[in-house]
Amino acid sequence: MSDRCYMEITCRPQDQERFEALGFVAQDWKQESPALVVLVDEEADYAHSGNLPTDVPYHGFNGPGGNYGQGALACDGKTYAEVETGHGSGFVVDWNDRTQRPSSRSLQSIRRYLQVRQQVREMFEALTPPP
Repeated sequence: MSDRCYMEITCRPQDQERFEALGFVAQDWKQESPALVVLVDEEADYAHSGNLPTDVPYHGFNGPGGNYGQGALACDGKTYAEVETGHGSGFVVDWNDRTQRPSSRSLQSIRRYLQVRQQVREMFEALTPPP
């Protein structure tokens, strides 16, 4: 049984084949830079959970599936981080009813994702020639 969603990844050209092996295809309509490739998988099974590489830099997002919400993900080649996102790209936060505060695990997840995403963006900016 599968649960499919739309997924988009931005990576370096030399890493493109790793994602194509999972079912992603390159999109020439959304190229941010010649140093980067945008790939999509319109039927990503369970958002490729557990199957994405963790040794190359990339960032992306997935739409909702039947059993999970939309999310954002990033990997700097060492650390993989993902978070669930809501409408408008806000983060979904687990709430602790007892303390009436967000759960610390949820906040740590968001902070880790933001840190990894920033590292990837800085790496990719360094690859992009100035206009």
